Amino acid sequence: MDTSFIHADIFFYVTTIAVVVVGAAFTVVLIVLAKVLSDIKEITGHVKDEAALIREDIGNLRSDIRHEGFRLERLWSFFRTITKKKKSGTASSRSK
Repeated sequence: MDTSFIHADIFFYVTTIAVVVVGAAFTVVLIVLAKVLSDIKEITGHVKDEAALIREDIGNLRSDIRHEGFRLERLWSFFRTITKKKKSGTASSRSK
């Protein structure tokens, strides 16, 4: 009879330690997941801002084409301004 209580005590000690370890690991995973989700939220904000700028650039190109007609010069100018914005954007992000 006495050994069954010892076995039960050992079982409860091992179970308690396992629950604490699993709980700590779960907490760490949740913290890392929260950080990842925060980074994803920041990245999607940047993508949203860039999409708005691209939409504005394309709108400007369309209005220029409507007013002046399609000219290859306009298209070339559009791509030049996009690459200038892209280069200046990467240079400013490097300085941060």
